Amino acid sequence: MIFRPKSLIFVRHAESVWNALSQGQRGTVKEMPAGLKNMPDYKTPLTENGIAQAIKTGAELLKQFGEFETIYHSPWVRTTKTTELLLNSFPKKTQGKMRKRCFRNLFLIEQQFGDLDLGISECTDLQKKYNEFYERRKIAGKFYLRPPNGESWWDVCMRTHTFLDIIFRPNRHGQRLLIVSHGVAIQTFRYHLERLGEDEVVELYQHDKCKNCGVSWYEWNPNLGSRGRYELRFWNKTFY
Repeated sequence: MIFRPKSLIFVRHAESVWNALSQGQRGTVKEMPAGLKNMPDYKTPLTENGIAQAIKTGAELLKQFGEFETIYHSPWVRTTKTTELLLNSFPKKTQGKMRKRCFRNLFLIEQQFGDLDLGISECTDLQKKYNEFYERRKIAGKFYLRPPNGESWWDVCMRTHTFLDIIFRPNRHGQRLLIVSHGVAIQTFRYHLERLGEDEVVELYQHDKCKNCGVSWYEWNPNLGSRGRYELRFWNKTFY
């Protein structure tokens, strides 16, 4: 027997302070705000706009999906806070049950940029490092090249593959799962679930990068393929 959750609903974290400052372009920040200096990526908080995004998204998750049997989230500050805000949109009784089945999972953290972490380098040094990295990436490609002391997409794929092994087990069979993670991490789930190639998954990401609080939904279809496959119902949808 193949053990599979019935529904996989992925949500990227709400807008973080660095999202707002960099507009999704790492290495373009010219001045480091005092409050963010020496703040590593995993500690980055949400903006007020991000908080509003998560609240609205939680209300829509309740409307479309109802209760989730199990919730997993990256332990980073922005994903943990997003998860908390999403759950706050559910009725108190449902919240209580869902919080008991809400788990932090390190396999869901974002791609680590190592020496290119926005919060731990001076802006002038950071821009120089990014320019050098981008030049190397033109040759090596985005999927396999690691930032200095960081992770490549390949590394993130290995983590998300291991996470799938955790949920493809009898205790999660037939469940509706909510998974709160990060842009690159969520994109690598597409690589596994849709059986995409390395260049293809990067190209899709470039064309439609995961939005803050973007929601993506996969449903298990036993009639696809020889033994069943996940069917993408929608990708990167926002409700704010």
